[in-house]
Amino acid sequence: MSLKIALMRSIVINGQRVKMADARALAEQVGGTDVQSIIATGNLVFRSSKAPRTLERELEAACEAFYGRATEIVVKTDAQWRSLLAANPFGTEAVQAPARLLVWAMRTPLPDAGLEQLKRRSIGEELIERTVDGDFYIWFGRGNISASKIPAGFGLKALGAVGTNRNWNTALKIARALDEMAGWC
Repeated sequence: MSLKIALMRSIVINGQRVKMADARALAEQVGGTDVQSIIATGNLVFRSSKAPRTLERELEAACEAFYGRATEIVVKTDAQWRSLLAANPFGTEAVQAPARLLVWAMRTPLPDAGLEQLKRRSIGEELIERTVDGDFYIWFGRGNISASKIPAGFGLKALGAVGTNRNWNTALKIARALDEMAGWC
């Protein structure tokens, strides 16, 4: 069984805040083993022989059965996660201010039109780069993130894609958990 990462788009579902014990139980329900949650923001690392797309469908169905509504869940393999982190176009910025760098893990690649729309919204030092796999990074610069026009009215579905984001600190914590679990074999 290989390592998988499941990222919940929201941890408030149908008015209920997701408890990480419940999130781990959802992964176990779909056959995940050695399930761990990484901080309380809907990040799961576990072992499974199932394909990411199968896990996404099954986890969302289990979520809907439990909460009465689903949230989108993006599943990546260990190799996909490591590739995503290696593709970081903002290495210097990630070291300087990791909380100001968002990593968008995509189920479906961000299309060109969506990328251009995001870039049009950027102001000042804000930078957006898409990886070759269709995931993307947003560097918010030194300005106030809440003043950014990028998130305003932001909806990936409107841009033609499905995904969720984590800041660079969280992305690295997930990678460390993968490293730890890989050592258990």
